[in-house]
Amino acid sequence: MKETFWKKHISIFIVFISELYPLTKFQLLQYEEILDWNRIRSNSFIRWDDNMRKIFAARLRSATEIPPRDVRIISEEDGELLPGVITLGYPEANDVYLRAEEQTNAEQIYWKDIGFGVYEVPEYNENAVMLLLTKLNCTLNLGADPFNSLPIPTKFLEERKDTLQWDLLSSYWGLKWSFELLKQFEQYWVWEELQSNHTAFNYCLKDDLDDEFIEMALG
Repeated sequence: MKETFWKKHISIFIVFISELYPLTKFQLLQYEEILDWNRIRSNSFIRWDDNMRKIFAARLRSATEIPPRDVRIISEEDGELLPGVITLGYPEANDVYLRAEEQTNAEQIYWKDIGFGVYEVPEYNENAVMLLLTKLNCTLNLGADPFNSLPIPTKFLEERKDTLQWDLLSSYWGLKWSFELLKQFEQYWVWEELQSNHTAFNYCLKDDLDDEFIEMALG
């Protein structure tokens, strides 16, 4: 079961929910000792009130806010693919609802409909890229910045998994991210790098995440 996988990798699970999940007052109290309060302070989806701020004042004072994330993207201009940079920006808590009964106006967005760090390339053909890599016997030139490269086909990872730079791949947005991909290469990921990858969160955990799932994973 998926919660068993996240129990095994509980540190990154805690990082993800601390920064990106609309935690309730009860959850903050229940998991206070294990949550990442630096990321809690940076979480724009928690609906703070005066009472909550008073209860967790010491935690918030000692926490360091995580700076806004930059995401490298590939954009298209005049038919050419060009690297670009955007700064991640997500809706504030009052603009989001998690449960149907929490929606107060039609302008609010459902939390699971938010795209977290999504990486897209127009008309990207994974099979064509794989053919190109194979025919030309290409290697990945990730260097210190993997985002200058095109998204990497999963088959390429499968064929060269023992020679790739998994520290860079773990923070790379341009993979065909899914829970299945995460599990397939479980032994290769550098989890300290993966925890800052919001695209991985978007496709590997977000759709399964709710209050019950958190309780099963942390229980």
